[in-house]
Amino acid sequence: MAKTPTVERETVTFRLPATLLERVRKEGSDRGLAYVRSIEEALEVYFFSRLPPPMAEELERDIKDLKVSRENYFYSLVAARYRQLISRSAATQRNSAAKSKRG
Repeated sequence: MAKTPTVERETVTFRLPATLLERVRKEGSDRGLAYVRSIEEALEVYFFSRLPPPMAEELERDIKDLKVSRENYFYSLVAARYRQLISRSAATQRNSAAKSKRG
């Protein structure tokens, strides 16, 4: 059977709140996740825990409503921002071209 390709990983030492790690270990175990993936999710949760509570609650609600993982939610936010940047760049180029024609 072919192995699933994986991303190369490195060892990193850092500190997270013990309560967060316990929560993640339990949730990861309940969902059958590898410990490393559980830690990755802990970092995502930790990020949310550092936001103002109303913001974190609304984002968590949005994740549940969209029925996506936190990881895919982050990707969607970055992709949306990227589309905004591309759109802005295209608008700037159109404006520059219009000014050149008038000038």
